[in-house]
Formats: sequence, structure tokens, C-alpha cells
Amino acid sequence: SGFTIDGFAQGSKKAMADADDRQLALKEYLEQTMQEHDTADIIAALNAAIPEGATIGEMIVHASPELTMLYGRIPPRLQSGIHNHTVFACIGQLDGEETSIVYEKSPDGTGLREVMTVTAKAGEVTSLPVDAIHRIENPGTEMASALHCYGGDFGAVMGQRSLWSCDDFEEMPFSFEALLKESVKIMKNSDNDVGLKAIVKAIPAAGPLVDAL
Repeated sequence: SGFTIDGFAQGSKKAMADADDRQLALKEYLEQTMQEHDTADIIAALNAAIPEGATIGEMIVHASPELTMLYGRIPPRLQSGIHNHTVFACIGQLDGEETSIVYEKSPDGTGLREVMTVTAKAGEVTSLPVDAIHRIENPGTEMASALHCYGGDFGAVMGQRSLWSCDDFEEMPFSFEALLKESVKIMKNSDNDVGLKAIVKAIPAAGPLVDAL
């Protein structure tokens, strides 16, 4: 049978419910799903599940207490702000590449330090623990697509999430608006004109931020 959002969500929940390690179970189920289904079929199902004109923060295709599924369409050369999730994440890369730069809080608690960089290529699945702090980049010049799966309800944890300033690593409350601003700031600091143009095309609301910062 073909890939469906509901079918994947039900299968994921069953795999996690029967497992001692929910994160590993979700990662393995996502890997199995990507091996068994054609990538084009998965992308078609995800595209059909999002409203036309949806921006990056509106691409949630399933949300429940156990699982959130987000269709990650990452514009060319995008660099995101530094953020956390407060729930574990498993990312199935459908096409293109996605790089995750992972941080940890410094020993004195006053900032962050970079600890590793992981790049997922098409067909690969990566995962991040509950307490992960990271930012993402699309190193390529084409849109990258991925199925981001989280072990909880994003809506329920939104008030618990944090964002960190790229200038001084100061922690602040998370919002998609603040994440967009930090993303623009990082790309400005990097002289990343390709990424800035791509994010304005994907999210027109970023235009005034690019002009103002």
C-alpha cells in the first residue's frame, strides 16, 4: 500500500508504544518507511497535506500527544536560528541535504558551545535527543525536503521552548517570529545573500526583517 500521513502516524505510535526506547523505535520505523516507499510518493502525500501557501512554521501535517509530523522544506542555503524542541526528533531526509549544528550549554551556564555537526543526505535518518540545542542549514542550492518527526505535541510544548541569540548566545522564549529574525540575522552576519533571497521568497514576511537588520 502507498504512503499516507495517517498510516505513518498510526505505525509510528504503535512502534513507540511497544518500545523501551521510544526515540530509537521512531527512528527505525522512519528508516523502514523510507526504504519501503518511493520518495516521490512520500513527498506527494506531504505536499497534499499542507495548505497552499503555507510557510515553514505552518507545515505541521499531524499533531497528537505522542507525535508531531512536520514537512520540512528548507530553502537553498538557509541558516536557521539556534533553538531547542524539548521533545526528541527524528529527521528523514527525502531530497537534498540538511546540516544540523549541535550546541551544549557552557559549563558556567552563561552561553553555548558548538559540539558537533551532522549532515543528513537524501535517504538518511538522523535523530536528536530531548535536550538537543541546534540550528539547521541547507548547504545546497536547491530546496531540501525532509519529514521531521517529534516525540510529542509541538503545540503543547511551545511555551517551554527556547531560542538563543546568535550574537551572545542569550536564551530567550521561542516563537516562530523570533526564530525568523534570528535566522535572518545569522545569514546577514554570514553575508549569505543566496539564503536571504531564498527565505524572502519562501516567507515574504522575512522581507522587512532583511531590510531592517
